[in-house]
Amino acid sequence: MEVDGFEDYVDDAFYHKGNYDYKLGNLMEYYGIKTEAEILSGCIMKMSKSFTKKRDAESITMAVKSLRKEARTWFNDKGSGSHSEAADEYAKASAWYHVTYHLSYWGCYNEGLNRDHYLSFPWCVHDKLIQIKKERRDRTTARKSTLEDYFNRGLRLN
Repeated sequence: MEVDGFEDYVDDAFYHKGNYDYKLGNLMEYYGIKTEAEILSGCIMKMSKSFTKKRDAESITMAVKSLRKEARTWFNDKGSGSHSEAADEYAKASAWYHVTYHLSYWGCYNEGLNRDHYLSFPWCVHDKLIQIKKERRDRTTARKSTLEDYFNRGLRLN
């Protein structure tokens, strides 16, 4: 998922991922939710005794939506990247993905808080990640087609 120029946005992405993980972890602790999957999906197995699934499900959903919306505003801010063009939003999304999934960043967040490494951060900009993947797929398909044409002409199969 690396896009040219993503390195320009890694520092900002690292900073925002730290904030996102901290806030997500605080929500999980507040509601007594054990896993990231539970809080994001709303399929909560067990909550702290002071909350009930039925009564508090909507407030949990709203809190998660609010955090994801806040992360989206971080993404839309200019930041300290050297570029400001709209095309660079893919590089920025790639940096968000990189600081979440690359091994050199694994476990760097929530130090001293005894929390898991959360994976949902880059998916706040899922539309950008999906577009990156589509463009990669289209380029790969085009290359395969070109290679196939080359071999067909060279072998005179047509």
